Parts: sequence; structure tokens; C-alpha cells
Amino acid sequence: MAAGDNKMGGFTLIELLVTLAVGVILLTVAVPSFQGLIAQNRLEAEYYQVLSGFRFARSEALKRREPVTAVMTPDGDGAGWRLEVKLDDGSGLGAIDCTSTADPNCLMVRNHEGAIPALTITNSNVTFNAVGRLVSGGGNVQVDITHDGDTQQVCVELSGNVVGRSCA
Repeated sequence: MAAGDNKMGGFTLIELLVTLAVGVILLTVAVPSFQGLIAQNRLEAEYYQVLSGFRFARSEALKRREPVTAVMTPDGDGAGWRLEVKLDDGSGLGAIDCTSTADPNCLMVRNHEGAIPALTITNSNVTFNAVGRLVSGGGNVQVDITHDGDTQQVCVELSGNVVGRSCA
């Protein structure tokens, strides 16, 4: 180094400000998109939980050769749901207490508390007969899972197949 050479390595203030501005612009664009992706993934996770719960109910009906009902109820604050799979012994589904693990007619309970705020689920009771067919009043049952305008459908066909699509 020569005696008159005072150059030091580093960045100027202008370079740092430009880099910071570009970073802020990128974050402004990316964060809302990322939040949408997270919300969609949560909805998908809830959807697959419902789908697998109904498939479990059908498999239990086939295994036990008795009617089995999957009952879905929203949480009191609307921020989650509860899925109960009950062995329909003819005494009425309301008489089966799934809050206690001692009830032999309660086959499975899934609680999803606070999973997604404002999640709505329609057509939430599905009964399968002893041969795994849907017990309904006249057709397929479609279960809609909706959050923020996005809807996923689970279709329970008369044959008892539980599929991840609309029944239309």
C-alpha cells in the first residue's frame, strides 16, 4: 500500500439504502402470498382429517358388520371441530358419550381446537350400514369444508366410497 492510498473496503450508505429498499419491496410482495399459502395448507390439512375420519367410519362398519356413524360438530367458538365415530347400536347417537373413553360405542374422537377460525362444515353426519354402504335419504352426501371463501368437498357415495371431490 502506498502512503497516499486511504481506500477502505465496505459499502457506501447509498448502496446499503438501495439494498434495504429492494428487500422491503420483496417482503411486501412475498408476505401476503405466503400467508395465503399457509391458510390453504391449513384448509387442506383439515380436509384430509375429515376424509380419513369418514374412511375410518366406513372401515369400522365393514369390520364390525354393524352401522357406524361419523358425527362432526363445530367447537363452541367456531374455531375448530370435533369428529366422533360412533357404533350405532340402536339406542340413539345422542346417548353415546364420547367425552369418556369408557363408552365402548365411541370408536374414535378427533378434536381440532382452534385449527382454523371461521371454518364451516356442512352435512356433518354420515352413517354407513353393515356392508359399508351409505345410509341416506336418497343420494350421495357432500361435505363442504369452507374457510375464507375456499371450499374443499368430500363426497360420500351411495356405495360407501369416500372420495375427495364434489358429488355433482
